Amino acid sequence: MEKKILAIISYDGSKFHGMQIQPDKKTVQGEIQKALKKININSKIQHAGRTDSGVHALNQVISFYIPSFWDIYKLTISLNKMLHPYIHIKKIKPTNDNFNPRFDAKKRSYRYILNPSFSPHTADYTTFYDKKINFHLLNKALNILKGKHDFEYFAKTGSEVNNYIREIFEAKIFSYKNLWIVKISGNGFLRGQIRIIVDFLLKINEQKLNIEDLKTQLRKEKVINKHLAPPNGLYLERIWY
Repeated sequence: MEKKILAIISYDGSKFHGMQIQPDKKTVQGEIQKALKKININSKIQHAGRTDSGVHALNQVISFYIPSFWDIYKLTISLNKMLHPYIHIKKIKPTNDNFNPRFDAKKRSYRYILNPSFSPHTADYTTFYDKKINFHLLNKALNILKGKHDFEYFAKTGSEVNNYIREIFEAKIFSYKNLWIVKISGNGFLRGQIRIIVDFLLKINEQKLNIEDLKTQLRKEKVINKHLAPPNGLYLERIWY
């Protein structure tokens, strides 16, 4: 007999070519499946969402089946021995057979960390940005993105989805200690959406673009900017079910 379990994991995205398994590339899903095979668990992993190469996760959610004789506590210890130091299983708990970490998610939050001081020790984990931030202007821009919109022009080209309508619940930029944080939560996000939004914000901050440009792209009148901010500052923060 098998039972389905849910695992909450964190990982250092700088060491992987993203979450989703890819042939001949080191991915988070690939490393977890390798570790499972070593203890004779051959289940395929479902995950809440792919993160790009270099993007980190604090609380990614995955699910898979395990033989019912496995003790969850011992399984957590066994997997962490194999997965450390760059992937950590924070928690494992039983779930029902119908649970799908991607499609059952009600809310997700991301944070993007900008660092005004450069250090080689933080370069993989924050995006260096030493220009002065106009918090009032950027929060005004982020406010425009709240609510339900068709975000097709804020998705990576080639995104395979049925529709581009997503709802953003919260979007703000604030300072924390010596860092600047962009925090965005919503019911779901398109591939590259957060990084395109952040890049747009920084260009507004530098007066290369303006709030009217953001509104024009949001109304899908024309694509003005689809550049991606670097992946290293982005963290999948939390998923709610």
